[in-house]
Amino acid sequence: MERHRPVRPSTMARHLILAVAAGLLAVTIACGSAATAVPSTIVAIEAPVQAPTGVPEVAETPSQDAGENPIKGFFVRVDDVVFPVELAATPEDRIRGLSGRSYLNSGTGMLFVFENAERFRFWMREMEIPLDIVWISSGCTVVDVSVDVPFPDPSTPLNDLPRYSPESPARYVLEINGGEAEVLGVGVGDPVKFLGGLEGEYGC
Repeated sequence: MERHRPVRPSTMARHLILAVAAGLLAVTIACGSAATAVPSTIVAIEAPVQAPTGVPEVAETPSQDAGENPIKGFFVRVDDVVFPVELAATPEDRIRGLSGRSYLNSGTGMLFVFENAERFRFWMREMEIPLDIVWISSGCTVVDVSVDVPFPDPSTPLNDLPRYSPESPARYVLEINGGEAEVLGVGVGDPVKFLGGLEGEYGC
């Protein structure tokens, strides 16, 4: 009688491992073919739109001497109207602005100069007089006028103060007495020129 030689456990294990490996290889090849046959869909997830953060607020705080109205040979000509102006070209001067003033001489104003043109937001914190805000582009043209902006009630919380900004980016802002823009015919599209000590210094 022929006797079958028993298979050693180690040989059976090797055969089992080889069989499993072969099966896995076949599955992998099949899956790979299927994956390359069906193009994947890339879903773009848009980030939520946030309010622009590059729009600074100019906070008006009281000047040290509210009675002074210094004009130092700086002039802004809007079309054919010339305004003697005070200059606010530093962050400190822009923050101080005209706040705390009880008056502004007729036909004068304050010129705010910024490094870049943006849709700046101004508020009337601690202001005591109404203003016209003339917004001027980097190209030295009036792009908007906020007319007769009222000064707020002193008890108004800061968060409730209205903000004023131009329709188009502005690099310069001319503040004058409320109502003067209409009386003097200052409006959108008017050319602007800096004169006196401002000439050639700030771009217009």
